[in-house]
Amino acid sequence: MSTIRLLVANGCSFARGAELAAPERDAWPALLGADLGVRVANLGCDGGSNRRVVRSTVAHLDAVRRAHRVTYDQILFFGMWTALCRDEYYDSRIEDGPVRPDLGVRPDLPEEPHWQRVADWKAAEGDRPSRAYLKHLFSTTGGTVNFFVDWLLLEHHLTQLGVPSRYAFAWEVLPDPIPAEAVPVMRALRADLVFGQLPPRPQDTFREMVVGRVPFGHWDHPLREGHRHFANALLRWLRTDERLHFPRAVGTASA
Repeated sequence: MSTIRLLVANGCSFARGAELAAPERDAWPALLGADLGVRVANLGCDGGSNRRVVRSTVAHLDAVRRAHRVTYDQILFFGMWTALCRDEYYDSRIEDGPVRPDLGVRPDLPEEPHWQRVADWKAAEGDRPSRAYLKHLFSTTGGTVNFFVDWLLLEHHLTQLGVPSRYAFAWEVLPDPIPAEAVPVMRALRADLVFGQLPPRPQDTFREMVVGRVPFGHWDHPLREGHRHFANALLRWLRTDERLHFPRAVGTASA
């Protein structure tokens, strides 16, 4: 069993740490990494999609590994899933910058700004591709099936590399009930790698775990207390996992 040396997190603003004064210190990946005694690479992107999580992880994981001088089996990948209605497309002619000043931070990755985010929040700001996608292309059933297929492919890729992985949900992103067409693909996934269960209960998602208990920012993101609470919950979960070994004994985190 290799010792984990690097935590690679990916997701949307709930993983990146939007509205935190110092996300590199106070977002849950940074807090969890400090508790475990490992370095952290956060690939999260404000307003990002699940497709972006898969694409950017596959595209950049090797570069991240080499930059931190670790082997694949010394990485723990932690993906946080977000809204199904989001997607992305590539356009080399333009850069997709922030629409809102405090909700537009993207990781410093090659070509990242040329990947155009497609989402309901961009449609509300008048983005025509997002409006067209949501009106003509997106369906809850298709989005759920595509999500589980993408997740299954990502997990297969990581397994082939020897990278252990774990997953959580930013909020209640899955429909209830799960569409029948998506159930066989969901059952092909390893539920033991998911915080809580699959499909998740509301109380196992980041937002629903802390809503009403901690302060939230103007754009509905948990602030530092929420990230600390969620990191503590993940730490307690990882504490029971004998398949993972960390430099620091997994105990109880600080409040």
